[in-house]
Amino acid sequence: MVVREIDHDPFEANGEQYFVRELVWNGIDGRSFDLVRSRDEEVLTEDGSLDSYPTDAEIVVVLEGHGIDVELETCKICRKDIFLATAHRHDSGWVGSCCWDERLRMTA
Repeated sequence: MVVREIDHDPFEANGEQYFVRELVWNGIDGRSFDLVRSRDEEVLTEDGSLDSYPTDAEIVVVLEGHGIDVELETCKICRKDIFLATAHRHDSGWVGSCCWDERLRMTA
């Protein structure tokens, strides 16, 4: 049984707001994560919740599975694919949440 839901910061894709909902279960240490459309709170991870906070690539797969166009960029630090809607502009490139930290925040 879910005992708590934690809604993480929303992001926009193709003009629509989405967020990741973290589910805390009674009697279980692990948590699960769903991708939710803000407008109607429709859970888009209908094939089952994710076992960890979704990567940008996992978010893109779920959104594209629902026919939602999204843009990917490459993190200039680790070279991973990143979701442009949640990336940070830094100098002449993009930095994903994978590498964004306080030092970069101070130079942005």
